[in-house]
Amino acid sequence: MNCAPHRNPSGSILPVFRGYSLKVIYMMKGLLDGLFPEFAQVFKDPCGRTALTVLLTCPSPIAIVSMKEEDFIGRIRERRQGRLMVRRLSTLHQAAQASIGVKPGADSVAIEVSLLAARYCLVKEQIDQLVESLIGLVERTEEGKYLLSIPGINYLSSAALLAETGPLKQYQNAKQVIKMAGTNPIESESGGKRLGETPMSKKGRARLRYSAWNAVIPLFRHNPDFRSWAKRLRERPAHANPLNGKEVVGAALNRLLRLAYALAKKQEFYRSPRMALATI
Repeated sequence: MNCAPHRNPSGSILPVFRGYSLKVIYMMKGLLDGLFPEFAQVFKDPCGRTALTVLLTCPSPIAIVSMKEEDFIGRIRERRQGRLMVRRLSTLHQAAQASIGVKPGADSVAIEVSLLAARYCLVKEQIDQLVESLIGLVERTEEGKYLLSIPGINYLSSAALLAETGPLKQYQNAKQVIKMAGTNPIESESGGKRLGETPMSKKGRARLRYSAWNAVIPLFRHNPDFRSWAKRLRERPAHANPLNGKEVVGAALNRLLRLAYALAKKQEFYRSPRMALATI
């Protein structure tokens, strides 16, 4: 099986596939701890290109030591196109000769490891296909290009937001989008007394909130405007009601939705740190 690396132009992986692939990784690591414990010392990541090729070809130390070092490297080279980590393969061959892995049932465990490696490759190929499809869908939308102009917003974030909101131009104002997401702040009362906190209503679409949250977190790292804005909210003086981390994220969700709506409504690209976020 050709297990090409995941070319992720979006910068993230879909949660469902990520969860399944992590499960496969943990299963592989668990089996290798008994079959070939030295493998993790040579390859820190069992899902790297060269490491996966080894697991697909000859995952047990018995299979590796049955070949000379040059034959072992040559066999991996036949299965692996591109750059090959020859030094690590040489180190792995030496480690296999003195491996303390279990011998009884090693063949059956090795087969299971190879099957898990093949399953992981299949999942990655499916991720590639799905990501490419989503990229094409976003590029065909009228509003996708405006969302992508925001530094820190990628194809998957744009696809998730537009899938939940639909065309943003159909809304009369940004408040409708925020209310549909359930990120609008509400007053919190207990016993007829108003509390200091103003939590989200969370009465809107949970998937839209989740999509907006996934889009906002990278903005704090890759968007200088959002980062400086969040810093100002946290460092405001006491009389100006400074926000904690959770409150800043909640405010950022609404800021992103207002910005996305303004760009789509005006059909403008993100171009200025001081772009007006006022609703139309």
